[in-house]
Amino acid sequence: MLTPAEHDLVLLGGGHSHLAVLRRWAMRHQPGVRLSLIARELHTPYSGMLPGLIAGHYDFDTAHVDLGPLAIAAGARLIHAEVCGLDADAKRLHFADRPPLRYDTLSINSGATPSISGVTGAVERLRLVKPISRFLPALEAVLGRVAASAEVLDLVVVGGGAGGVELILALACRLEQLGCRDRVRLQLVGGAERLLESHSPDVARKMAHELDRAGVAVALSAVVVEVEAAALRCASGMRIAADEVFWVTGAGAPAWTLSSGLAVDEAGFIRVGPSLQSLSHADVFAAGDVAALNHSPRPKSGVYAVRAGAVLAHNIGAWVRGAPLRRFKPQRRALYLISTGDQRAVVARPGLPALLGGWVWRWKDLIDRRFMTRYQRLAGMKQNLPRSVVAPSRGGQRLAVGMRCRGCGGKIAVRPLAGALGRLPAGGEEGRLRFEDAARLPVTGPLLEQTIDGMALPVSDPYLGGRLAALHALGDLHAMGAEPIGALALAGIPFAGDAQMEEDLALLMAGAERELAAADCPLLGGHSCENESLSLGLALTGRIPDDDPGRVLGKDRLQPGQVLVLTKPLGTGALLAGAASGRIASRDFEAALAVMLMSNGPALAHLRRHQATACTDVTGFGLLGHALEMAQTSTCTLELYPEFISALPGALDAVAADIVSSLQVANEEVLAATDLGPGIGPDAPLVRLLCDPQTCGGLLFSLPESEAAACVAALRAAGFPAANLVGRVLRAEPGARPLRLGPA
Repeated sequence: MLTPAEHDLVLLGGGHSHLAVLRRWAMRHQPGVRLSLIARELHTPYSGMLPGLIAGHYDFDTAHVDLGPLAIAAGARLIHAEVCGLDADAKRLHFADRPPLRYDTLSINSGATPSISGVTGAVERLRLVKPISRFLPALEAVLGRVAASAEVLDLVVVGGGAGGVELILALACRLEQLGCRDRVRLQLVGGAERLLESHSPDVARKMAHELDRAGVAVALSAVVVEVEAAALRCASGMRIAADEVFWVTGAGAPAWTLSSGLAVDEAGFIRVGPSLQSLSHADVFAAGDVAALNHSPRPKSGVYAVRAGAVLAHNIGAWVRGAPLRRFKPQRRALYLISTGDQRAVVARPGLPALLGGWVWRWKDLIDRRFMTRYQRLAGMKQNLPRSVVAPSRGGQRLAVGMRCRGCGGKIAVRPLAGALGRLPAGGEEGRLRFEDAARLPVTGPLLEQTIDGMALPVSDPYLGGRLAALHALGDLHAMGAEPIGALALAGIPFAGDAQMEEDLALLMAGAERELAAADCPLLGGHSCENESLSLGLALTGRIPDDDPGRVLGKDRLQPGQVLVLTKPLGTGALLAGAASGRIASRDFEAALAVMLMSNGPALAHLRRHQATACTDVTGFGLLGHALEMAQTSTCTLELYPEFISALPGALDAVAADIVSSLQVANEEVLAATDLGPGIGPDAPLVRLLCDPQTCGGLLFSLPESEAAACVAALRAAGFPAANLVGRVLRAEPGARPLRLGPA
């Protein structure tokens, strides 16, 4: 029997210490506790491998931990958002673009950013090395500028510590690989009297020699106070030419710590005691760069965050249980292996000689890879990762069992749905139930359309799930050309403590209300109930503008000679299934979410302007399933051009690996009504993608061929970059299949 959640444990940040917490939680979940992870980046970088990544020795995935699969293994809700405030007394985290989140226990491992306090002028020119997710694109932009420039550029790294030295040596190596080293003057600027002030003079001498060997100029005792258009001005009055500036000096605390109510030091870092608890709020823990160890001060470095992880993981669980806490004892003499950029490194630890060589790099590489393997391969945690399983064929029909998909992939398949509706008493327009996206109400006055839609949320974040459920339901009205005028909601909330259920319901409805308000659709009321998982259904009413029946869109209004346009790429079903089982990269899932969060509403004006007649939103039955509905109700044949149909990043790879929605097998029955054409098999990934169930999918509509180019251009300009002409409407031929695939 499951214990209902009555305690909210929130991890803020995906830093090195929290990786250990998530891994421990995956191994042994604590009953009655709901774990949530708030992450600004879903791929958290490992600081030890960043110089190798910049130098080109590692790829992105090798040097990052994907938090998505790790959160799933830990049973944690994953909230991709950036915190802008904390009220420690009220136990609330605040965000810029979503409602606050409450907690019972909070752990903070959000890192630090380079400090630019005391610097004036054009500080927007500075390329801050943290957060890494913003630095890496900036680095690629700089490298692109170097490659495109006919002049020699001045590239300056500000920061004479290990981070600055490693960065500029890695850049020198990368520029050599790209054949651009002769187009850049590299200079390292440090505010201290010598390099690597926190390390031994022997280490500093060796690294100074490496800088000279790499052709890097060094300016010391140079405290930058102003950023000019093409230079840096130092406190001494010296000016340093700088076309591009990477800033690695100092560490700054998040701005929100100063107003959080937590005890902080003079720089804003959270003061913690030996148990890693806040000195002012025992229900708040902190580790890593954001924390100031009151009992044993240490420099800001990932080596201490890694060491703190095990203690933090134990103490959080012990605090919730009321058990004794452990004392964190940071290492007195930390080992640093400082990279020279060219697959060599130097040993830096008090009491050890400053040895340098390729063997040190290989030693460092072994240590780093061993650390990353703990969180990338999730060894020992796979029993907690759900898997979608397809059972063997039974009576000619494959049955999807095991983990069932959510979102629109969780709807009833076509065959059982049609069978059930066929057993209902005749009703609706023309005495029958119609397979339209919305139904016309038989009232006098304005033409009204009504629809209902709902889903078990496909994401663990209730606010994000509420947004998706609302957009998905609104898509039915948009497909009919109707403007929404009112909504009723049915919310399902898992049984938990009163505070947890209240929080879930509030966040769920806040997300839905955000999208409804954007569509000028008031939320009029609704009903809530307990459910096995978070779910939201919406009954919507819409109005046809100008009381013009000719402006109603529908599946039965295709006309031979028209062409077909699709507004969004395909693949959300496979990517949702892959994300739920931890089998796809979180960056691909985030790309899918960005598309799902695009409302179809803004497309309507362009459909009307360019004389669209028939439309449907592509949802649970996939592109081919909904195209078949249009073909059958319009008595036409639809020819689709697969090469013009866009796929979301990672979607085709997921389908090829049989990472698909539990509705996929049933959806593929539509292939029996499809002429695949010569050389095209039903198992081809692109063909299977055409059957992929979409959540918040795009619009598939018909319009005159003469309007197609202008309509597609207008849609792309309006924020639908994947909009494209994807097919043609043909007259139905006796005995011919209603769908066929072919070249354009």
